Amino acid sequence: MKALCWHGKGDVRVDTVADPEILDPRDIIIRVTASGICGSDLHLYDGLMPTMEAGDIIGHEPMGIVGDTGRDVKKFKFGDRVVVPSVIACGSCYFCEKTLFSCCDSTNPGADLAKAAMGHAPAGLFGYSCMLGRYPGGQAEYLRVPHADVGPIKIESDLSDEQLVFLSDIFPTGYMAAQNAGIELGDTVAIWGCGPVGQDGSDLIAPLEGTEADRLRQERSEGLSQDGGMPPILA
Repeated sequence: MKALCWHGKGDVRVDTVADPEILDPRDIIIRVTASGICGSDLHLYDGLMPTMEAGDIIGHEPMGIVGDTGRDVKKFKFGDRVVVPSVIACGSCYFCEKTLFSCCDSTNPGADLAKAAMGHAPAGLFGYSCMLGRYPGGQAEYLRVPHADVGPIKIESDLSDEQLVFLSDIFPTGYMAAQNAGIELGDTVAIWGCGPVGQDGSDLIAPLEGTEADRLRQERSEGLSQDGGMPPILA
C-alpha cells in the first residue's frame, strides 16, 4: 500500500509499504477514505518529537471502511463505515473503566520512554513515535485498528467523510476543552488560536452550553470571506 512516512526533519514521503494484517483477534483493518492532518503532525515534521524512526507511518485522524475483522470483534463487520479516534484504549484498565481513555496504561509499549520524556505515559497513539507505541498511522491506504470494540465509532449516516472525519480528534478536542473550562451562561471566554479546534470550541460548544459566541460572529462578519472560508491571515 501507499503511506505517508516520516524520514527526518522536514522530510515526509509517500512510500510503498507492507499492507497491515490482523495481529490480535480484537483488531480490525480499515480501508482509509479520509485522514486529517493534525497540528501535532507539525511537531513530527519539525523534528520535535523524540523516538521517531525513518519509515514511520504518520497520521492519527482517520476514518474508513472495515475490510477485515479479528474473530473477537463484536461491534463491526465487513463493509461498516467507521471513524477511528487518535487514542488507542483497551477498555478494561483502571483508567479506561473511569472513561479516561487517553490515560490507558496497557496500550503503550513505549510507556517507559514517555515517562522519561514527559513525566507520565499516555495511551498508545496512531502514527506518533516509539514513546507512544509506534503504531502505524492513518495517512495510508489501510490501517490496523487495535481494540476495535472500544474507541472506533460506527457511522450509520449519509454525511460525507469531510463532515465526519472531525469526530476522530478535532471536534472532541475542542469539545473537551470547553467542557473542562466549565463554561456557563454569561461567561466571557478567550480562545487562543482559531484553527479547527478553536473554531469547534467557540462555534459549536458555546451554543450547546447556552452561551452566545458574539465575538465569533463579529470576527466572521469582519474577517471571513463571503463563502465561509478563512481570511488570508488564518488560511
